[in-house]
Amino acid sequence: MGSTNVGRQAQSSTQQIDQQRKLADAKAYRQKLLAQESSSVAQRKGVADHHDSPGYGKELEVDKAQKHAKQNQKSVDGKATFSQSLFNMCNILMGVGLLGMPKVFSCAGWYGGFIVLFLFSLITWWTSILIGRELNGDPRPSSFFDDSPYKSPLQPGSTAGARMLRPISSFPDIARSSFGGFGAIILSSVLYFELFSCLAIFFVSLGDHMHVLVPRLSTVQHQIIMAFVLIIPTAFLRTPKLLSYLSMVGTFATISVVSAVFLAYLVVGDISNEAALRKFGKEEPPYRKEWDASGLPLALGLMAYTFSGHAIVPSIYSSMSKPQEFERMITCTFLIVTFCCFLVAFSGYCMFGDIVDDQITISLETAHIPHAHFALTILMWLMVLTAFSKFTLSMFPLSLGIEEIAEPFLVGETTKEIASNVIRYGLILGSLLVAIFVPSFSFLCSLVGLVCTMIVSVIFPAGAHLKMFGPKLSMFEKIIDVVFVIFGSISCVVGTIATIG
Repeated sequence: MGSTNVGRQAQSSTQQIDQQRKLADAKAYRQKLLAQESSSVAQRKGVADHHDSPGYGKELEVDKAQKHAKQNQKSVDGKATFSQSLFNMCNILMGVGLLGMPKVFSCAGWYGGFIVLFLFSLITWWTSILIGRELNGDPRPSSFFDDSPYKSPLQPGSTAGARMLRPISSFPDIARSSFGGFGAIILSSVLYFELFSCLAIFFVSLGDHMHVLVPRLSTVQHQIIMAFVLIIPTAFLRTPKLLSYLSMVGTFATISVVSAVFLAYLVVGDISNEAALRKFGKEEPPYRKEWDASGLPLALGLMAYTFSGHAIVPSIYSSMSKPQEFERMITCTFLIVTFCCFLVAFSGYCMFGDIVDDQITISLETAHIPHAHFALTILMWLMVLTAFSKFTLSMFPLSLGIEEIAEPFLVGETTKEIASNVIRYGLILGSLLVAIFVPSFSFLCSLVGLVCTMIVSVIFPAGAHLKMFGPKLSMFEKIIDVVFVIFGSISCVVGTIATIG
């Protein structure tokens, strides 16, 4: 009995120890779970507090905006957007030629002016599209392709979806691909002649406007003074980055001219009778005509000069982030430019009729419109700055091209610097002499338009299109190209003879 009781007591003691150990283990386990739960709650609370902080939402928006901007910057890669390309193209086309739009109607009459304006805008619109297709290396519309021509993984001619030829990036390259090295030399010579002629046109415009503003000095005296003034920017502004600031003057002046002519017409209406009395001392109606075939060559040349700018199309095309939108951009550009040209031509011709000057701004200034003298004087000075800036802008590529031709024959940096200055000052002197001996703004613009613009903007794009893609073109496209070449050639030869004669 005694031994049995001792065994039972020992067994009971062992069970109690085991039970206490289990209770201790269970307590430790619960404490561990509680500790984990507390840590989790603390973490969740910390996150919640972080999200609820006042600046967290704003920081998220800033980060998101920065990421979006970086993505856009990578995708655009420094290229121009559609709107930027549209602005640049409009700025190129709407230059000082816009001032002569009413003179177009004065030369050819109402019907002739309308025909010349809309016909030539249609022709140059299409040749601009042809240049884009030549740069793209394929006769199909640029919107047909999804990729950039300069980054396409497809080899030219490899598949139906690939481009027919290797893409081109410059105007001389188009000439070289179509007509060989000799064709590129001819085209470059025409472009250089056009730039030099533009320098003379800017001198004429400067002299005419300055003479109206300061009539004590003659037009020639003003031109000579401006020639000396132009030496300063010609000598110091030698990089495109510095020259680019001058282009903004031309943009603002273009908007001002279109607005001023239209608003003046709305305010004063027809003042051709008063203009005739001031100019001739007597009334000489009628002041407008419906048709004048004898004035068509001069009108066509003026219009051609206004729509010249095709030599810059390759730069615009290659700078676009989406070249597939090129043709749509060109269409929008020509709609805007044609509308502005029509607005200036219609308003100016309605106001002054055949009494209108070569440059509409001069007619506005001398019309003595009530309460508008100060605004028109500012506009005149703005046109002076425009001609001044465009002279410098045109001088840069012309002098640079001549310097590149002369560079192989020059030794030493000092010699090259002297030659560079001689070339620039020689161009100023040469263009000044042309402006003095041929002081007619409309005649010079018309001559440049008939000779240079007809070759660069009509004959060359159509001929290159036919030469590059002839076997792939439809019969209709071939006929259009041939018609453009014939029209440009006849206009160039016959128009120039008629204008000079």
